[in-house]
Amino acid sequence: MKKLLDLRYVIGVFFFIVGVLLSIYFCINLKQKTNAAINIKCGVSFVVFGLIMIFLSYIHETKEE
Repeated sequence: MKKLLDLRYVIGVFFFIVGVLLSIYFCINLKQKTNAAINIKCGVSFVVFGLIMIFLSYIHETKEE
């Protein structure tokens, strides 16, 4: 429960999930070239940002102990 109160963790999980969903959407709609490049670039950057935020929340947790 304490982990959910850390805003870095919540933001990281949100961006990670949205990034994965955008990447899956890119793979499904690969035949349509309209927004494919935008979807994969945003999806990958969201996943990376989400993982960085989750990593930062774990670093902060270990420093407190």
